[in-house]
Amino acid sequence: MNKEQGIEGKKLEIVKFAFDRFRDGGFHATGMEAALAGSGISKRTLYKYFPSKEDLIEAVLQVYGENVVRELFGPVADIDDPQEQIIEFFNVRRYADRMLTRGCLGMNAAQEYAGKHEGIVKLGIKANSRGEEKFLELCKRAGFAEPRRLAKQLNLILQGALVLSHASDDVAPFLLARDAASALLEKASRTSTKPPRA
Repeated sequence: MNKEQGIEGKKLEIVKFAFDRFRDGGFHATGMEAALAGSGISKRTLYKYFPSKEDLIEAVLQVYGENVVRELFGPVADIDDPQEQIIEFFNVRRYADRMLTRGCLGMNAAQEYAGKHEGIVKLGIKANSRGEEKFLELCKRAGFAEPRRLAKQLNLILQGALVLSHASDDVAPFLLARDAASALLEKASRTSTKPPRA
């Protein structure tokens, strides 16, 4: 989380602290004061920047959405071949330091606030779609004939792995997800000419 995102200073400090509390306890179960318990940030300061819990959740989702791609795909960014990068993304043995057993915060928010707060649901879905956008970029670079469809399928594999890993507190589902992604890419059609690498 950094200052490039339009949330800075004390406001960013509050968001960063609340982020972990919401992720660990859930959005509905974690009240405003519980979200900042132990931070040393006063209630007055909290409400100065975030008049409501929904305002705070929206800021948390904004920062999460802007960082999720870097957090998840950063460890494989040095791989030149886009197809290999996609497959290695799912390789938890090689990149075990990522937080893959905590689910998707965006999807959690969208589920908890479905029918209750349209803004939070939209931000949750937007954050959840960041992985798909990255898969789309990689599929285009790899020269696949239907990159958008393939990116959606890869994101479905990712979301399934995240949910199962979160439920079991074990990254083993990512090993099966890697096999599924690899098989999917092997069967996928390519365009006649592979686009140049960016």
